Amino acid sequence: MTTPEQIKFAHAPTSDEVIAGVTLKDAKRASKWTAYFDVAQSVTGLLLGLFLFCHMAFTSSIQFGKDLFWNLIQCSGLTPIFGHEQVWAHFIFVAVITVLVIIHALCALRRFPTSYKQLRDIFAHNKFVHHTDTRLWVIQFVTAIILTATVFPHVMGMLTAPSEIDPNLSSVHTYHMGLIWTFIFLVATELHGMIGLYRLGVKWDVIKGRAHGFRTTMLVVALLMIVCGAFTATTFYMNGKQLVESDQAAVRYVPQNNWFAK
Repeated sequence: MTTPEQIKFAHAPTSDEVIAGVTLKDAKRASKWTAYFDVAQSVTGLLLGLFLFCHMAFTSSIQFGKDLFWNLIQCSGLTPIFGHEQVWAHFIFVAVITVLVIIHALCALRRFPTSYKQLRDIFAHNKFVHHTDTRLWVIQFVTAIILTATVFPHVMGMLTAPSEIDPNLSSVHTYHMGLIWTFIFLVATELHGMIGLYRLGVKWDVIKGRAHGFRTTMLVVALLMIVCGAFTATTFYMNGKQLVESDQAAVRYVPQNNWFAK
């Protein structure tokens, strides 16, 4: 037995009603919070992505000597303003970055698969469509999981002991964490951040039809930052190893060239 046409389509709106939006007054109003969360995720992602460039430049200064790294730390500690290092300034700076990370992560959780079936469907879809942006989304998903497990141990040491942000003590910290953990964190951070900036450009249509070129640029930038970060991490590790082996792991660095000495 089949359903008669007049019953099957009895409640279907006509084309005129759809165009005029006659039935919209009876539609359930969508929550604005979805849009708020989406904007918050985009804004925090943009700020954190831009911060990665500053962070890379800051940490890479160790390649030019501990004095340069130490003096840049003093800038973060507001030494140019107060005349001596302010530990609370380090804490506030790291705390702001941590809050941005937490907000970004909570907003992004809305898009995470909530079951094994959804996760299976995502990977099956990625394998089937052979779409570059879909692959990049999967990479972002995987790196997000890695960052969830690694970013908080990275910042907690600076939050609990901001006075120990020092060329020597940071090197010892890198040595104890190990190069493998550091490289995993480095690769996950740079890929997640640079792919995220590309996806933001596409999402908010700020690259105006130049998606392919912008995507290539961000992937090249990610590769360069990974290479630069690998050299920097190795330098910290070797410095830390030398300090530990010479029983000077707890010795703070004394600069030979203090930019702010009167």
